[in-house]
Amino acid sequence: MFTGILRPCTLRIAAISLAGFAAAASIPPAFAQDWQLSFGPFTTAADVSNHNRMPLDIADVNASLAGAEPDWSEALSRFAFGGHFANHSLAIFTDNYNGRLTTHLSVSTEHFGSPSFQNHAINAALVGSGAFRRVDDEIRTGFIETALISVAINWARYELGESERKALMDEPNWSLQNGSPKNWNEIFAFYWGPDGQYSAFEAVAAIDGGEAINAVLLDALAEGQDVLLTEVWADVEAERVKTVLDEASIVLFADALNVAALADADTLPSLRARAAGYWLAAAEALAADEALAERIESALWGEPDLDLITGLASEIAGH
Repeated sequence: MFTGILRPCTLRIAAISLAGFAAAASIPPAFAQDWQLSFGPFTTAADVSNHNRMPLDIADVNASLAGAEPDWSEALSRFAFGGHFANHSLAIFTDNYNGRLTTHLSVSTEHFGSPSFQNHAINAALVGSGAFRRVDDEIRTGFIETALISVAINWARYELGESERKALMDEPNWSLQNGSPKNWNEIFAFYWGPDGQYSAFEAVAAIDGGEAINAVLLDALAEGQDVLLTEVWADVEAERVKTVLDEASIVLFADALNVAALADADTLPSLRARAAGYWLAAAEALAADEALAERIESALWGEPDLDLITGLASEIAGH
């Protein structure tokens, strides 16, 4: 089981009209600022164009691993140092970013035994250690591809937590530069990706019913932004965002389990690894049920058991 490896066991911008930004979601593209991102009902009120480039690092890691001979050194370098999102990388975020993943990913931290669980797992797959020692490349690359989508979902969860933290401080921070509304916008930036590509948004949309999940998230983000720009915490909308992020992680995981349940002996190892990558996000929504989590770990890392995988896929899809 992989868990054995993971455990050692008010600053405001006075010149900007908040009322004007409250209508940001309805700004026609022709009148939007160059830095604004927009899709469906949501248009960013803060500049998160740089954050929106993070999924390009995901694309670079995957591109390094494509083909018959993966370039593991290049993939590791892209994971560690990034290149598209200034002063950040996938490795920096996954290694208990700002010391707050224990809070913002509390269920996962408890289950895996470390707030840096994503970093430990992806590094192991990249360098071929632990559970990924002497396994086929398809197992390592399959895990990494889906694990990086999990990272994007968990990064969105982190920004939701930061948005709430800054809104509920003794002296709330409503700044569009570094306050609660900025973090709220970062949820969209990380989840949607550049033009909806290389992202959780794209992965979820590819699953039956996924476009509806994405639509609910966009509505919640747009409505929540309107509330935040009145300098009030959007508690109802935030709960909706949390619920939809959980749902997105669950449908990706359940779909991967369904695919693995139909595998033959040759393809099962790599398909289980792909499901394991999505477990890094789904754990936050599911692992509070310790008995369920134990069965999931067994299905992913124990002796191959198609009946167990099939049963779990059906059970998890019903959450």
